[in-house]
Amino acid sequence: MTPATTITKKVTLGAIVRRLRAARLLLPQDLADLAGVPVDHVDLLERDFPLPLDSKRKILRELWAIKTGK
Repeated sequence: MTPATTITKKVTLGAIVRRLRAARLLLPQDLADLAGVPVDHVDLLERDFPLPLDSKRKILRELWAIKTGK
């Protein structure tokens, strides 16, 4: 008898950001413009690369504002 194999998928912050952005029909450039950050920072965040904390905060705050309608 073989042990049961479970497949777990690691959910990252970048994947969540990408999913939220796409669900709101925003291009990376649109989100960058709304957040006031370079589009490269949106790309880095979605690919889970390091970026300045202030940029990360601005992007996440903008996504949250869109989600909550604030």
